[in-house]
Amino acid sequence: MSDLSKFEKNLEVLKDMLITADDFKDVYEYFFDHMAENPDFIKLGKRSENPSLKRVTELIAKRLFKKKVKVRNLLLKKIPEYSFYHGPCLIKGRMAGVLFFEDIDVGMLSVLFRPDTCETRFIRFSSVQTENSKMKNSGNVIFCAPKNKTIH
Repeated sequence: MSDLSKFEKNLEVLKDMLITADDFKDVYEYFFDHMAENPDFIKLGKRSENPSLKRVTELIAKRLFKKKVKVRNLLLKKIPEYSFYHGPCLIKGRMAGVLFFEDIDVGMLSVLFRPDTCETRFIRFSSVQTENSKMKNSGNVIFCAPKNKTIH
């Protein structure tokens, strides 16, 4: 059994949770419990950059913090066979993480919003690339579900 096939079901479950979950903390708990803490899973990913995903992350952070902020140290890994990106970053000096399935264009951002209380905010998103967009957000249109955020 290949390392990738060991995680195939977990990635499918994660993708489904990302779309359907009401409590977004469950999505991250599943990711860490079943994949992220397994060295075999970490080896599957290839270091990758995704400028569009970084822009979307910055736009979401701007909404979250109500001002323009930079996403720093975005360390994405991609599993090409599943069009899946994951990785940590810093947003306004706070730990954050992103999960994103490129094939369905759905992702989730988690941000340690208040380090003093460990309040974490989870935001589900979808973005659509538009060509020659005149929008301020550099060609990304962000769609958030009616219930697009949970706070823990």
